[in-house]
Amino acid sequence: MKEGAWPILYFTSKGKGGIACKRYLEEMGGRIVTNLWEYDDVGHTDEAKKETGKILGDMTAFSTPKPVRLMDRILTIASESDSTILDFFAGSGTTGHAVLAHNAAHADSHRKFILCTNNENGICRNVTYERLKRVMESNDYKASLKYQVVDFVPIDERLYYEYADELLRHVREPVELENGVNFTGNAEIAIVLTDEELREFTANQGALSQCQTLYLGHDILPNGEQEEALRTNEIQIRIIPDYYYRELEG
Repeated sequence: MKEGAWPILYFTSKGKGGIACKRYLEEMGGRIVTNLWEYDDVGHTDEAKKETGKILGDMTAFSTPKPVRLMDRILTIASESDSTILDFFAGSGTTGHAVLAHNAAHADSHRKFILCTNNENGICRNVTYERLKRVMESNDYKASLKYQVVDFVPIDERLYYEYADELLRHVREPVELENGVNFTGNAEIAIVLTDEELREFTANQGALSQCQTLYLGHDILPNGEQEEALRTNEIQIRIIPDYYYRELEG
């Protein structure tokens, strides 16, 4: 309902059926949710099978994939232009496909998505990620795509510094996801998480001359020589927020 609009209340069944609320379409600022969504509007399972089959061939064996048009209807109703869509049961990746297509069709839409899967039978890499990559390439969608494999790091009775090195191996992917960057094969950006990595980076003149932005761990303190090397090469420093580490220490 639009801000400032008052709902209209009325008594049903001549006052014997309780109170109901009436809303008019022009007051809703969009489409009213109904419980009848017809095939012509949102697609059906056969359409979805053909859709995923065309993209992935025989790589997917899903019997009941969701149609992209169905997910687009849900996005239109239940999200805003800057929403992040979370799908904990990603499957073949229809949700991500729908977000990409929706953004391409609506100039004011800047939706993002996070898809999660247990990677059974390699579904994340071979199906979900592969589908989205092919959709982006074939439609020339301007978007970035990255997947992260989450691992369990047992803590037991160890102190933080005893398992910190293990946790640091899992920081790069969240930084990439949050900032929409890819550290692999990109000389213009780099990430440094330890003092040793910083020493190696500042000693490599080739890396220094190509790098434009350096993501630096919040607890790394460059010495005077290292600061001069970064300044001379006009490298922009972006400190990795400490909330990554607070969560890891938790």
